[in-house]
Amino acid sequence: MLDWWNALDMTEQIFALVAIPATLVLVIQTILMLFGIGDGDGVDLDGDGSVDGFDALHVFSIRGIAGMLCIGGWSGLVMYQAGWSLWLTILLSVVFGVATLLLMGYIMYGVSRLQSSGNIDLQTAVGKTGTVYIPIPKAYSGNGKINVTLNETFMELEAVTKADRRLCTGETVRVTGTDDTGRLIVEPILKEKTEERP
Repeated sequence: MLDWWNALDMTEQIFALVAIPATLVLVIQTILMLFGIGDGDGVDLDGDGSVDGFDALHVFSIRGIAGMLCIGGWSGLVMYQAGWSLWLTILLSVVFGVATLLLMGYIMYGVSRLQSSGNIDLQTAVGKTGTVYIPIPKAYSGNGKINVTLNETFMELEAVTKADRRLCTGETVRVTGTDDTGRLIVEPILKEKTEERP
């Protein structure tokens, strides 16, 4: 391995430094998924949520970004070693990486649609409490995600809220209903103040 690394020039090493860590992340995530760990990997980058349908919530996930870097890095390394010009190699590796990011986003979107389109009766979630995983924007302005247990299965589901504030990661919420797109409608659980008796 060390001999292989030393045989690379600086440009090839840069491509390898992009590809190798991303590949390790994907391998670790795949192993964890086999054991039912780490299924949810969405990242709320802007903190404001997103629009309905296919959006940044599905595209910018850890898995998607790792896939982009993995494919972009390895394709760049292979093309450069094949004698392609540096600028064409960089351009095509970026194109391949972005295409991978979008493809994985569509796959995650499709999985989330399948999950909420009939395989799970979301009405059974009404009245249950869960924990915010990806922050939920206020007043139905975008999607977030919560972790909730349904039918003795721990799940990560999309959620919206009518609350007049953003619901933050780790906050406890109660499911009050579902909407037409298969998202849960949640509200924050306010801690009741106990009155001190004289």
